[in-house]
Amino acid sequence: MATHIISRRIQCIIQYIYDFHYPSKVDLLNFLKDKDFIVSPRTLERDIERIRTDFGLEIVYSKAHQGYFIDKSKSVKVESFFKFLEIVTVADILSESLKDSNKMLEYVSFDDSKNLKGIDNLKEILVAINQKRKLHFVHENFWRNTLKNYEITPLFLKEYENRWYVIGVPKELNEIRTFGIDRISELKLGTLSNVKRSHFKSQLKNFDDIIGLDFNQGKPTKIRLLVDGIHIKYMRSLPLHHSQNIHTENEKGEFFVDFFLIPNYEFITQILKIGSEVEVIYPTELRDEIKNILTKSLNKYK
Repeated sequence: MATHIISRRIQCIIQYIYDFHYPSKVDLLNFLKDKDFIVSPRTLERDIERIRTDFGLEIVYSKAHQGYFIDKSKSVKVESFFKFLEIVTVADILSESLKDSNKMLEYVSFDDSKNLKGIDNLKEILVAINQKRKLHFVHENFWRNTLKNYEITPLFLKEYENRWYVIGVPKELNEIRTFGIDRISELKLGTLSNVKRSHFKSQLKNFDDIIGLDFNQGKPTKIRLLVDGIHIKYMRSLPLHHSQNIHTENEKGEFFVDFFLIPNYEFITQILKIGSEVEVIYPTELRDEIKNILTKSLNKYK
């Protein structure tokens, strides 16, 4: 069977186990059959084993529930993997559709990112991360309007709001820095690096406590928002952060939503995007900051 078909079958298995609670082997086989993948129970077992070894997703059979589930505590970052799977799936769908009709793109609209530079550098950056090699490049600082040469040891790539960033350790520094790849030019692979990723584990973990990129504004704190019933549907379908916890509906049709994170610039921006459909309940400092921003904005329209 072709590699592409196997890849699509594996995608189907992973997504089905993720979306449904404890599907049995029979459930999985019937689902695959509906997708035109007719396989034996033994082949399904081999596919599940391949998912464990190739993708780091620990798929386990629960005797208590008589079905399979993804053990998140023993797997790679599951949310990041499914973001990647979403990209791959969409690419596959578009590829197949374009084979059927070269006019298909007339019916698809993407965000206007045609001017985003640096995408062609993603592969070379990933090679450097995988091979533990240095990177040399020129970086443009938009705020200071300057160009500067850098030598870094890249540690990982991060995507935020349709832009890609490489996070790494610059030469002669002992802390990580973030570089937008749309501001990188003259990229070159360097020699092997002596920098060990394990030494920066605590710094990298800071990204778990934020939305976006800026984690230099304090420690994680408990945050509560009050969100109306219409916008809560969007927050359910696309959580702002992995710590998001939506409570039950109150008598006014509103919902308390709790977070545990660093209220950085990006998080404040997300709150402001929601507009009048959200209210910060606590902490007081964040509530006051949002109030001051809205007051300044309103004063501009007087």
